[in-house]
Amino acid sequence: MSKNPKIHSLQALRAVAASLVVIDHTLLELSDNAPSNYLTKIAYILGNTGVYSFFALSGFIMVFVSWSGFGGVSASINFFWRRMIRIAPLYWIGTLAALGFHKVSATHGAQDSWRELAYSVAFIPYRGSDGAWSPILPQGWTLNYEMMFYVIFALGLCIPRKFGLPIVCAVLLTLVLVGGQSGSPVITYLASPIVLWFLLGIALAIIWKYWELSEPTWIGKSAERLEPIGDASYSLYLVHGFVLTMVLRFWVGAGGSPSLWLVPVSLVVAIVAGWVIYVAIERPLLGLLSSKNKIKSLRARTTKSATSVLEGGPASIRHNI
Repeated sequence: MSKNPKIHSLQALRAVAASLVVIDHTLLELSDNAPSNYLTKIAYILGNTGVYSFFALSGFIMVFVSWSGFGGVSASINFFWRRMIRIAPLYWIGTLAALGFHKVSATHGAQDSWRELAYSVAFIPYRGSDGAWSPILPQGWTLNYEMMFYVIFALGLCIPRKFGLPIVCAVLLTLVLVGGQSGSPVITYLASPIVLWFLLGIALAIIWKYWELSEPTWIGKSAERLEPIGDASYSLYLVHGFVLTMVLRFWVGAGGSPSLWLVPVSLVVAIVAGWVIYVAIERPLLGLLSSKNKIKSLRARTTKSATSVLEGGPASIRHNI
């Protein structure tokens, strides 16, 4: 698979999307999620923009990095494994931390048990006791859609691109159109029109590849300033709920009345916390798991080559022997 040139603006967009979600949740704390409050309306606009951007970016990036990798089961397996080690370990750690925090602080998730934990770590949507479709770590609801998309995309990778990509798009579109009539609450939930943002990202990536587009230098240079936040955007996304809770408790405990100043303060603290988690946990963990995957792949290739030699192998190998 040929190496793709880096698009710096993708990481910058991740940084912006994660920041919008943090601002969204901070504003909801200020408005107490009251429908009539103007802050609630602004919050939902910003939050939806952030989540939709994440899904579109995911669709774009999956096609962009896998463009020359269609048509093989091994590529499909490798793709899904790389997605798993990128998403799952940190999310599992965050889920366990959230469960412990809920139990200790007697918050809304204090009643969660092994059932909720199993569904959460398996990326299976479920309706909680409060009626909401929310895993133990609330931000994980988007990851349930992401994992569904990865499974569908991985299956599409098994066949040539000219068939694989249309099939992936058709499956997603069909899910949205008829999934609601399946009779399954889980499928109905996953059939949300929000899935169409993956399709938008796929379409943009196809246009980018077919027209051989490239990132303008001036945009790339400007985007580089936000890349560090973009690199840590996943950690930022997962940790920001805990950060907001702590900042708000400290704010009120210090005798302050929550105001709009809570927004920039929470955003800065969340970005710093996200960066610390990224440097201390996410990046080392990803490096460790990626290294093990590379070693496993190298051993598999070495074994295959050795077997080829022992069985006679290509003419050139027989000649050298």
